[in-house]
Amino acid sequence: MPTWIFTVTSRTGAKVNQITGASSDSIAVYDEDDLEQRIAAAKTDPRQLDVHVQKIA
Repeated sequence: MPTWIFTVTSRTGAKVNQITGASSDSIAVYDEDDLEQRIAAAKTDPRQLDVHVQKIA
C-alpha cells in the first residue's frame, strides 16, 4: 500500500508528464528511500520543480 503521494509541478511550465504533456504529475511512493531519492532528484531538475508530498498512510 502506498504511503505518500509525490507531486511535482514545473515552475517553468516544462513538460513533466511525458504521456499527457502536463506540467504537473503525481506518483504513489511506497518506501522512504524512494521518496528521499525523488525529492533529491527534483531539487536538481532543470525544470525548477515544486514538490508536494502528501502522507496517505
